[in-house]
Amino acid sequence: MKLQLSVRKVIFTVIILFLIFVLLGCLLPPLFQKKVGNEYKASFSADLSAEDLTKKERILCIDDNEEALIWRLRTIEAAEDEIILSTFDFGNDNSGLDMMSALARAADRGVHIRLFIDGINGMLKLSNSSYFKALVSLPNVEAKFYNPVNLMSPWKINYRMHDKYLIADNRIYILGGRNTNDLFLGNYRDKYNIDRDILVYHAKPEENSSLIQLRKYFDSIWDLPCSHEIMGSGNSKKVQAAVGYLRDHYEDVQQMYPQAFEKTDWEEATMEAESISLCMNSMEPQNKAPELWYSLYQYMRQGKDVIIQTPYIICSKDMYEEIAGLCGNGTRLQIVTNAVENGANPWGCTDYLNQKNEILDTGAEVHEVFSDQSLHTKTILIDDNISIVGSYNLDIRSTYLDTEMMLVIESPALNEYLRERTKEQMEQSKHVLPDGTETYGKNYSEIEMSFGKKCFYAVLRVIVYPFRYLL
Repeated sequence: MKLQLSVRKVIFTVIILFLIFVLLGCLLPPLFQKKVGNEYKASFSADLSAEDLTKKERILCIDDNEEALIWRLRTIEAAEDEIILSTFDFGNDNSGLDMMSALARAADRGVHIRLFIDGINGMLKLSNSSYFKALVSLPNVEAKFYNPVNLMSPWKINYRMHDKYLIADNRIYILGGRNTNDLFLGNYRDKYNIDRDILVYHAKPEENSSLIQLRKYFDSIWDLPCSHEIMGSGNSKKVQAAVGYLRDHYEDVQQMYPQAFEKTDWEEATMEAESISLCMNSMEPQNKAPELWYSLYQYMRQGKDVIIQTPYIICSKDMYEEIAGLCGNGTRLQIVTNAVENGANPWGCTDYLNQKNEILDTGAEVHEVFSDQSLHTKTILIDDNISIVGSYNLDIRSTYLDTEMMLVIESPALNEYLRERTKEQMEQSKHVLPDGTETYGKNYSEIEMSFGKKCFYAVLRVIVYPFRYLL
């Protein structure tokens, strides 16, 4: 009896020590935030007129979720040699199955498919999906998960792959903030996220084009040791049945979105950009120097009128200081973000409640958007010609922890269009000035926060504060 108790005590102690090991491994490394090195500062140029930027790429802005799915289907259908899909989240839902069916059809016609998905979302949502297993089992299809969770190396768990892009044949790509699921694609939900993609087309991309930059980035991150290959198995009856379903569902997708399968004139559908450049974070699963934030900040410093669209605002001390420096140099900075009343991210909403005064103390103006849908757009507009679109949220996680990328586009026409779209959101907003003065847009409609939600945030505000460096 005593021996049994002793064994149980040892087992219990080992379990507790292991849990402490995992917890400390997750929490401690991100505390040590890096600085941007002098070498990167010296190499970075925010001069968009530089000779090394291409002048021939063409663009299309995609703001509607159903159109976002249609353009992805068009892009997949247009591929003849290769398709690359990199996404933070790939849902086993309606739009996810639409995409899997289109990819399966492309693989059947001989196109080489490479799927790259963040390890946490891949393991949670796709590891037990017979449809994903069916897709990966097909000839011509390869798949990898970035940095899957390994409890024996918990210091890597917090570093996620947040990139979202689709490349076809090294001539077309779509890059932005949308994940591959029903929150972002198609018209399958009453509640969805408002987001933005940029489609870039170049019939014969040059070596210095953004498309080639993106392709080189993908080849590098695909080959990292932390990118684990997912092996497909087409032997089981369940997987074989799922293969058949995907092939049958492709016909349903053709009927649902016939416009996606018509011949596309890519030149006519797009407009020429004066220049496009790709900015990104380090791809390694480790603490990152805030190189992408540094790049974005240097671009913003060139402007006098800057608008940031972001789902939430979670800034470090250094980020606050740099935003204050931006405003102190005469730049008018307006931040358009979700009102807490309708924000979809509880961590972002909670931090805004805790940090609102610190944000306003920087000199930035905030537009709190009251909408039926949640804003997920990540865009920076600088004066009347520069637009920056991609996956980067104005938060600590996007700055120091995750892989992120943003397209810097010089195009007065795009900037004008995006400013008009942003104006619509501002008209739905509570406009808060640095001194706390509040005014309301002409289409502002107040949303009451429920008592239960108020209580929830009151508790979460206390709990989350020590861990905001992970948000």
